[in-house]
Amino acid sequence: MSIDLTFIAQIIVFILMVTVLWKLLYGPLNDAMEARTAKIVAGLAAAEAGVEAKEKAAAEIEAQLEEARAKAHEIVTSAEQRAAEINEEAINKARGEAEQILDSAREEIGAEAQRARQSLRQEVADIAMLAAERVIDAELDAKRHSKLIEGIVKQGFDAA
Repeated sequence: MSIDLTFIAQIIVFILMVTVLWKLLYGPLNDAMEARTAKIVAGLAAAEAGVEAKEKAAAEIEAQLEEARAKAHEIVTSAEQRAAEINEEAINKARGEAEQILDSAREEIGAEAQRARQSLRQEVADIAMLAAERVIDAELDAKRHSKLIEGIVKQGFDAA
């Protein structure tokens, strides 16, 4: 077995070719693949961080919404209570004013009744005085006396 010079030359060319390809093709290709892998890993990590941030933001938004709902419910409850208080105050004020109006009307009616009684007393006294004057002026029998008083009373009430 003889090893031929061509065979040795082919082995040397093959080794040189592998070395040149390793330096010029496989090395940069391997570096590019590693860079691409690192970039993919970083992208996946960023995506996971984005998902976590999204979940955190969603939880925070939900907490803020719940807080806003609680505040809104508190405000509505407070407004309803205040409205009830204002309504009660208005009712009490209206009742008080109605009582004052009724008391004023009662006083006015009482005063008017008192004036009417006084006026009636005065008229009755005037009629009695007129009747007494006429009775004294004339001597009358009982029948004529009765007619005279009725006429005087009628005349006194008609004049008033």
